[in-house]
Amino acid sequence: MKRNAILLGLLTLGAAANAYAEIRNGDFEDWNQTSAVGWTTVDSGIRLRETNQQVRSGNRAAEVTVMTGAQDATDLRQSIQVTAGQTYDFSVWVLHTEGQVAARLYVDGYQGYSLPANTGQWQQLTYRYTASVSQTIEVGLRFYDQPGFDGAEVVYVDQFSPAENAGEAGNPPESGNGIENLSSYYQSAAGLSGYALKTALHQIIQNHSVQSYGDLWTFYYSGDLDSSYEKDGSILDIYSEKPAGADTFSFSPGNDQCGSYRGEGDCYNREHSFPRSWFGGAVSPMNTDVHHIFPTDGYVNSKRSSYPYGEVISAVYTSSNGSKLGAARAGLGYTGTVFEPIDDFKGDIARAYFYMATRYQNVIAGWESQSNFGDAVLDGSRDQVFEDWFLVMLLDWHQQDPVSRKERIRNEAAYLFQGNRNPFVDYPAFAAEIWED
Repeated sequence: MKRNAILLGLLTLGAAANAYAEIRNGDFEDWNQTSAVGWTTVDSGIRLRETNQQVRSGNRAAEVTVMTGAQDATDLRQSIQVTAGQTYDFSVWVLHTEGQVAARLYVDGYQGYSLPANTGQWQQLTYRYTASVSQTIEVGLRFYDQPGFDGAEVVYVDQFSPAENAGEAGNPPESGNGIENLSSYYQSAAGLSGYALKTALHQIIQNHSVQSYGDLWTFYYSGDLDSSYEKDGSILDIYSEKPAGADTFSFSPGNDQCGSYRGEGDCYNREHSFPRSWFGGAVSPMNTDVHHIFPTDGYVNSKRSSYPYGEVISAVYTSSNGSKLGAARAGLGYTGTVFEPIDDFKGDIARAYFYMATRYQNVIAGWESQSNFGDAVLDGSRDQVFEDWFLVMLLDWHQQDPVSRKERIRNEAAYLFQGNRNPFVDYPAFAAEIWED
């Protein structure tokens, strides 16, 4: 299909206030003998000292020695002021040395854990916090002993900071102005907008570490477990998960891998949300890029096939959670069969597609002719990438289903797995900055 000269019907997006929290000495550059200025060790279970041996940025970091398995004596904290109605993006980088201690981010309560088995490399913990009232809150870390803990272990900590709020997908900043205050990972994209921003993001995420197709199964054991809904450790399948109630089917990691299937609930497999037939088959690195390959029910995956995502007016198949295959609704801009996930996961799909358009910007213009369904979605360019009807729909889905805790957990796990991030999960406003105009 030919690319339209002008993109019509895009969303009207408002502006959102940016917010900062004042974390003192978040880069751990300032020390008073053995004390990090601004920071307090709550109890005697940890010891803090300055180091220049393991540093994420700047000249110094904190070397934290955990000396007890008592989890009520291992906190590193400070107090900050937050303002009612404002949203703050907190993050911290940690490096494990032995893997028998886990770090947990604390932001007015206990949040996500680090992955202690990933030793010798920096990993980032993040949490987005919206203040319900103006108050003083505590932020910091708590350290938890793991199996094999021998009574003393070192964890390095650096770059504890709140990033500027880039705006939720439902209410991002006005586009076309660029975002100035970005985390260090995205710093080279600061202040850019439009396709210049997209190119900068492409350069940041393009050289990821390619994993094998079999490694995807291993990733699912940690990156796609249900810790958000039933919280039962089952595989989180976007085609059968029921966010508001009990799931009809539940998949045990590893044990329920496909395999053959005869109906929904038999097993889970590896769903290329961006079908691999669209980029020419089992072609590296797209074929194993976990940012767009989700564990899904094998039978429902087969029903989806390589059809475009869309919005269904008349379903010929409906999965247990309400995902549908059928004729596209009138007015969508496409006539044909489409597959529609439930509303709770439409934003996840949209951000996976924004990622693909950006990560593979250097080759995606050549994919339009690989398949008829790909031709229906792709416009043959490296900039806009998608046909107007599809781009309008993706932006709509991105706005209506904002980034969830589940996505942030998965994005962090993907970063540890293959070394790059999905920018549209970290900064949802990037989508409007690139494609609104």
